[in-house]
Amino acid sequence: MSVDKLFYRPKYAQWSYWERELGWDQRTTSYLGYKPLENTYDFVVVGAGFTGLSAAYHLAKIHPSAKIALLDRYLPPLGASTRNAGFACIGTVGEFIADSHLEQRERVWDRMYERWQGLSLLRSILGDQVIEYEPLGGHELFTEQDEFERVSAYLDSCNTALKKRTGLDHWYKPTKVNGYNAIQMPREGQLQPAKAWARFAQLCEQMGIHLAWGRCLVDITKKMDRIKLTAENGRKGAHQFHSSSVILTTNAFSALLDDDVSVSPGRGLVLLTKAIDSQPWQGTFHADHGYIYFRNVGPDRLLLGGARHMDISGETTTQFGINKEIKAFLLRYMKEVIGIDPGVVEYEWSGIMGFTPDKNPVIRADTSRNMVWAVGLSGMGVALSTKLGRQAAEFF
Repeated sequence: MSVDKLFYRPKYAQWSYWERELGWDQRTTSYLGYKPLENTYDFVVVGAGFTGLSAAYHLAKIHPSAKIALLDRYLPPLGASTRNAGFACIGTVGEFIADSHLEQRERVWDRMYERWQGLSLLRSILGDQVIEYEPLGGHELFTEQDEFERVSAYLDSCNTALKKRTGLDHWYKPTKVNGYNAIQMPREGQLQPAKAWARFAQLCEQMGIHLAWGRCLVDITKKMDRIKLTAENGRKGAHQFHSSSVILTTNAFSALLDDDVSVSPGRGLVLLTKAIDSQPWQGTFHADHGYIYFRNVGPDRLLLGGARHMDISGETTTQFGINKEIKAFLLRYMKEVIGIDPGVVEYEWSGIMGFTPDKNPVIRADTSRNMVWAVGLSGMGVALSTKLGRQAAEFF
């Protein structure tokens, strides 16, 4: 029986290629099965993307006898964890320059280091083979000589700052790729995000965490020393239950629960070609301060995504769908810059990210310390989420 028939899933939220590759559009597995909610838990984690999975996983490591539930309104979750481009990256020099206008340079470098730490933690927990991690390296691509020279002026400072934090040399160096000026990033990689998510979910299930799908949290109220939660289930109505502590990892959808959480949604479009002969781009590629990105998928497919900066207001939404203006821009980019016929695009889908004003994640506990927010990954959820989830769990 299809997932659509078991749980509510918006029809306009197209299945990503990664989800299709696992067969989620056709069947369910044990960790995607229905399990009724109980009435009382020690911990409840709301939002089952990478951050929520990490929070639940680390709670179970810290409190092995605790009763823990991980709650999500869709099956599988519909934010960005299984719908992103599968980049395992820490950021480009062009992005560093842009972010330096938002805050001090030292903080931007610290955040790049935190991404490196988060990716290392993700890989250590899940294993490179399982998540199909490939260390093919990355490149920041330039079509204009002046822009390449402007950004290249920051290479030494970025390399020095990251060596200071990691002890490793050679983070960025100038090069050429397929006739374009580029900055090479040899330590970047790529992975299959749905397989990473599935492995995390399996680990949580094996640790005894209650995976509760198809539950939409509609109310959360502090009541003495406990928290009362109300979740709607499309099939069986609302259910009230209690928890001693709650971690909220709802990212782009956080404002639906609390208007004071400064996270804005940002929709991202992803296109993927069919298998084509002589696909010349291997590795991950970034352009326009990271707003445009593409990569190989296997030896003969090309994935292209982003261009949110072409219509920021239109993409500041929690609604899934395809922005026609952005799609047209990406198809032109595919033809004119990448050199691939856009007529070979086979799949398209969107994901919803959550952005903070300064791109720093929100990790915040209330005064009684029994409710924690861990949200606002700002488009770097693959890199930041595992460490952010662990930080949330360590509040308790």
